[in-house]
Amino acid sequence: MEISAKELAQLINVSPATVSMVFNNKPGISEATRELVMRTAAQYGYTGKSTQTAAASRVIQLINYKKHGKIAADTPFFSQLTEGITQECYRQNAALHISYFYENMDIPTQLASLKEVDCIGILLLATEMGKEDFKKFKDFHVPIVVLDCYYDELKYDCVLINNIQGAFKATNYLLQCGHQKVGYLRSAIDISNFAERADGYYKALRAHNKSTSHPYVHAISPTAEEGYQDMLAILDTRPELADAYFADNDIIAAAAMKAFRERGYRLPEDISIIGFDDMPLCDMMVPSLSTMRVKKQELGATAIQRLMDRVGNNQIECLKMCMATKLIKRESVSVL
Repeated sequence: MEISAKELAQLINVSPATVSMVFNNKPGISEATRELVMRTAAQYGYTGKSTQTAAASRVIQLINYKKHGKIAADTPFFSQLTEGITQECYRQNAALHISYFYENMDIPTQLASLKEVDCIGILLLATEMGKEDFKKFKDFHVPIVVLDCYYDELKYDCVLINNIQGAFKATNYLLQCGHQKVGYLRSAIDISNFAERADGYYKALRAHNKSTSHPYVHAISPTAEEGYQDMLAILDTRPELADAYFADNDIIAAAAMKAFRERGYRLPEDISIIGFDDMPLCDMMVPSLSTMRVKKQELGATAIQRLMDRVGNNQIECLKMCMATKLIKRESVSVL
């Protein structure tokens, strides 16, 4: 007799959602875990058919919108976000269908393909989307919830990080540590999340009666190698530097730290840095990176819960739902 997905998961100490992800060939699972699941499934005769059949009548389509792929990339942040989405779909007895939309490819063909997916609702991972991009989805006839993006003009439920609060707390922490000149390492690519983090940064400066007009704002790429090269180029112009910096995310912070060290600056003795997201690299860096923790799995699960609410009643009012962040103090910030 074939064992269930739950029994298979218990045998190898993983979640049933992980088993489902493996058998539906979803991203976010390490090769070691994937191999363990498949090997054990073969040993005990599990085929995965029962799991897929049970949820076949309730399909959620996750659309990952890629404008350029420099932010919504295959990073631990998005892997954990997808894990939370997958686990909540499993809990809701719904199958997850993951689709990708590439702005630099044939747009009408892609939209037609997305519309052909027989789903009860769409979760739109909109990290890289501008407000004009949402017009592409106005003719879809199933409920849509937007994840990781917000614009005032949107008539969708939006589930995202509390970016303003997180950036405010990060900047406020640097100021409370005694740093008088607090700068901003902002992304050279504009998205709604980073615009909100800029609001939080400047809000903290105003709260401490600090000028918001200063030379300590540097725009660098949100990718590791390009960001590192951008920061080197900035440092080579010998700009006036701040005592401490808030960075739009951990990748920008890590790239800048590498460049600062290469140009002879000590961290955090000469320059302190705090990031945003709390990616796994934060603990492995030297010094370890202070940051704002985002509960990625909870963020994804909340988006699915809201989508299921809207599937049940598409007349409910639209909500902007923000997940709070938490300050994680590590070694990259000095206390004066």
